[in-house]
Formats: sequence, C-alpha cells, structure tokens
Amino acid sequence: MKKRWPDETSRRLYRDLQRRLARRIVLAGPENPVRLLLAVDVSYREEDAYVSAVIWNTEKACPVRIYLLRVLAELPYISGMFFIRELPPVVSIIRTFSIEFDLLLLNASGIAHPAGIGLASHAGLYFKKPSFGITDRIPCGAYKMPGLKKGNYTRIMDRERRVIGYVLRSQDYVRPIFITPGHLISPKNALEITIKLPFHARFPEPLRIADIYSRKEFKKEIIEGCR
Repeated sequence: MKKRWPDETSRRLYRDLQRRLARRIVLAGPENPVRLLLAVDVSYREEDAYVSAVIWNTEKACPVRIYLLRVLAELPYISGMFFIRELPPVVSIIRTFSIEFDLLLLNASGIAHPAGIGLASHAGLYFKKPSFGITDRIPCGAYKMPGLKKGNYTRIMDRERRVIGYVLRSQDYVRPIFITPGHLISPKNALEITIKLPFHARFPEPLRIADIYSRKEFKKEIIEGCR
C-alpha cells in the first residue's frame, strides 16, 4: 500500500519549521525606497505550475517586464502549509530569470496565518527582501468590515490584540481585500504601498496582471513593458 505524504512525522517537522521561522520575521520597514515591486502569481493545471512575475515600476506606474515560466508542481497542497507547494515555483521563476526587485507581493497570506507565517512571509525570509500578501480571505484574525466606499479600511487583529494586517475596500461596493505583512515591512506600510498602487479591479494592477498571465499557456517567456 502506497504511503500517504506527508505522514504525521513530516507534518510535525514542517510545523516545527514554521514555528522556528516565524520567530525570524521582522515587521518593520522597508528601509529603502520601493521602486521595483515584483508581483507573482501561480496557477495550477494538472501537474504543472504556471508562474507569472510582473516587475512594476512604482514611479511610472507601469509593468516594466513580465516573466512567465512553467514548472512541475511536485508537491501537494497541505492545509496550513501552502508554502510547501507554492514557494518552489516562486523561487524558480525569480532564480531562473535572475529578477531584481525591491519588494515582493504575492497572492497569499503573510503573518495572518494560524502558524504566524504564511507564504508571503516564507518568501520574504527566503529572499531576505520586504514582502507582503494580498488575498480575498484570511485564515485567521479578527476584524470589522470597512465602509462601502473605496479607500475605507479596518485593522486585522490577532488574539493578543496586535495588528497583523488590514482589510481594504479597493473599489466602491465590492468585497474587500486583505493585506498582511510578510517580512521586513510593517502592517501600516504594506497598507500604504497597496493604496498607492493603481486599481482597475478589486486587486491592485501588478497582482491583477500577474493573475491574468498565470492563466495562459506558456513554457518560458519574457514580455517587455514600459521603459
């Protein structure tokens, strides 16, 4: 009979790893100006992961370059341990194209996570770069819904009443998005950076573009943007 992976021993090891890494997270910064923001999204089809990485120039408010890479999705999704499945594709595209960036943005949770460390935090720790995540829901945290107008926001609190993120109404009368710091960034700065990004839909434009391209068919490609 084929053994199920991960077994309970592996799960305990991963949970222990999460606890140890969570203690390394720094919720302050960024120390340097953010000119190049890297937004990454991953879509899955059968055994393949389609990774899209958008380099966004925050000064010109446009995509400088879009990187596309298809890789094998070798590991399964495990509840509470999303990083096991999605961190390898994120690392692959950044390493394959040697992408330089000032800040990493993912469609994933940061510290608003049962273990205190989601994919956005794992990625920030791995690259030693500021990182945060934006999602349409969070796995933990207490919050009140913001007002119905664009720009309204409320705080997300943990059990110790610490701010672990923000709920932002990105468009009038639409469902809000959830912003949580990953590493080397404060919750308030993650919110402020998000608010400064252009929105043509619920999600900020760099992440929306990354999502659109991750759903296309490709192997390895670079698309030039603004200069």
